[in-house]
Amino acid sequence: MIVNNKSKAQELVFKHGIENTCPENGGPHGPLVTDSIRGEILCARCGAVLVDKVEDSGPEQRSYTMEDYTNKSRTGIGSTLAIHDKGLATVIDPKNRDASGNYLSSDMRMVFHRLRTWDSRSKSQHKEKNMRSAFATLEMLQSKLELSDTIIERTAYIYRKAVSKRMTAGRSIVGILSASLYAACRELGVPRTLQDVADAGNLTIKELSRDYRILVKRLELHPESYDSSEFVTRISTGVGLSEKTKRQALEILQKAKEKGISDGKNPISLAAAALFLSTVINQEGKTQGDIAKASGISSVTIRNVAKVIRKNLEINHP
Repeated sequence: MIVNNKSKAQELVFKHGIENTCPENGGPHGPLVTDSIRGEILCARCGAVLVDKVEDSGPEQRSYTMEDYTNKSRTGIGSTLAIHDKGLATVIDPKNRDASGNYLSSDMRMVFHRLRTWDSRSKSQHKEKNMRSAFATLEMLQSKLELSDTIIERTAYIYRKAVSKRMTAGRSIVGILSASLYAACRELGVPRTLQDVADAGNLTIKELSRDYRILVKRLELHPESYDSSEFVTRISTGVGLSEKTKRQALEILQKAKEKGISDGKNPISLAAAALFLSTVINQEGKTQGDIAKASGISSVTIRNVAKVIRKNLEINHP
């Protein structure tokens, strides 16, 4: 079945780590095709198998009623990169009973006791423990920053690539994980600042910036630049500005973009400056300090950027 839905295709790419290039011709692969019978994901353009052995997360048998569907649906969580074992681990029941509920014989109890011991030891290996710690931290960051599962899945993919290149050796796990999270937000256009992520991970801006630069360079990431308009709603909500002021700030940003004023400037400082100018025009009585506090940008920066915008767009105060 050809995957025409863009978000569904993106989810498959992130979940299975599909590269942008086709293994057959070296160019960009075409639309994705899923073969549920063979458990494969293929390139629609040349037929190359991009992923094999894809698990089927649908019902195990055909269902004719809702009761059948409920009874025959698969149990447990699906496979995900955001769990240390990708959600594929098995757990040995601590109860010494068989499938019928009968107690195991003494010999079988000894066998399962040894199996539980080996299972516990295998899960206590250094790498396994680090992954457990990392993804427990990722769950905490998701909650603090109110991020979607798509962002977390992409973060886990980037972090696993960093681990495979031994980038966590000699560095903080939280630092590399937070840098991966910020990179994922940039790639998917979710407005979160370095300060937001640093605060959530109890890091300094300097620490997070350093780890982010290393991550981008070593993994050859190409994160998108934020659009300043993405921060307008967030800052205006924090200050308590009217919808009219918010709309006017967006108009100012659009004109600034058309004139090339926004090139090379911090998108958050642009949004803050546009909102400040808009509050002055609409006489909302908010200060630079109010907007600086909500945006995390200094009053001096807001004043300087606002001056540049006002001069180039010939905005006159009332």
